[in-house]
Amino acid sequence: MHILFISQARFPTEKAHGHQIAQVCGALVRLGHAVTVIAPGVRGTIQQDPCSYYGLRGQFFDIVSLPVFDGLRAWWVPGPLAFFFTMRSYAKALTSFLPQHPADLLYTRSSALLPALLKTGIPVVLELHTLQRRTSAFVRNCNACRRVVCLTHPMKDELLSWGVDSARVTVEGDGVNPKRFAQMPSSADARQEWRLPLDRKIAVYVGSLVTRGTIEKGVGELLEAIAILNGKGGEKKKREEKEEKKEIKEINERSVFCWVIGGPRDQVDRYRTIARQFGLSDEDVRFEGPVQNARVVSALAAADVCVYPAPALQHPFFLRDTSPLKIFEYLAAGKPTVSADLPPLRGVIDPSLVHFCPPGDASALASAITEALDHPKINEEKRAALLAHTSWDARMERILQFFNLS
Repeated sequence: MHILFISQARFPTEKAHGHQIAQVCGALVRLGHAVTVIAPGVRGTIQQDPCSYYGLRGQFFDIVSLPVFDGLRAWWVPGPLAFFFTMRSYAKALTSFLPQHPADLLYTRSSALLPALLKTGIPVVLELHTLQRRTSAFVRNCNACRRVVCLTHPMKDELLSWGVDSARVTVEGDGVNPKRFAQMPSSADARQEWRLPLDRKIAVYVGSLVTRGTIEKGVGELLEAIAILNGKGGEKKKREEKEEKKEIKEINERSVFCWVIGGPRDQVDRYRTIARQFGLSDEDVRFEGPVQNARVVSALAAADVCVYPAPALQHPFFLRDTSPLKIFEYLAAGKPTVSADLPPLRGVIDPSLVHFCPPGDASALASAITEALDHPKINEEKRAALLAHTSWDARMERILQFFNLS
């Protein structure tokens, strides 16, 4: 089958959605399909071959960049309108391009592009990573798709309450490619590669520092937890005044080095300042900034524990939309994993595999990190079963099995 993946943003990109798109397309190629990524031709910073950049090792797919008006680079276009005009230009380019390049299936993450894609008469699969504002047009367009893939069950429940046909909707979270982690370097070799401490326990966070521009993802809570563990910045004194004095004293006896990997770069300095406010120095925490996805495997190899934190926000991203791609990668790397207990993760991640803690609670996060270091949850049979089910190949095969839906 010839599949066109219609990207809403430039590709490749250093942002997290680029990794997800690459893994989806790589899985489709491994399943025997011909894949072409269509993207707007806006300027990016990555010059490397996308398959190498994303560590796909020969699972090649074509990339076509369509000439568009780049509103983000037009100084005279107000910021809030830049994306609108770029997408309008891109939709127009797709309207001209698609009729001349027939395909068996159009696959997209963008509900904004649905009108242009549905006009072609080619079957469309829409993969939703969030929900736009409820409108009759959006519901109608969803019902015109061959399949609508929701990342989480809470997202599906809300979509169905809006009137989208349940027969069209399925739930498939993000996935993992276990084979990427089959030949990991030793912890010592990885630490030497990255120039990390050889004699410290290392807690690693890999991911964006913020999402959707401004939503913090819990890195501040992680830094506070590290301060608690290391007895820094006055946190020890304040917390010893609480009833749980003995527990916090025991936690503070452990010194943990924190390694934060991810961007955007303009947030790194802000979080470095926050770390200093908690009394953390360069001996306690390193902010690596964004790294090539192909290097994530060696980065995780250096970890003693991997962390998926979250703030205590009643935001749809945390209550409805978030999917644990990084948790799957942490588990694929065989690392003890600590995670905020978020509604979309329940029923997806077996509690016997992950050390859960309440979101937004730095003290609980510190305790969970200690527990994961001292008594890691390891169940190889359940871990293997989870990774097999959530592999990108298995995920995409399940999605495409509905292709013949009438």
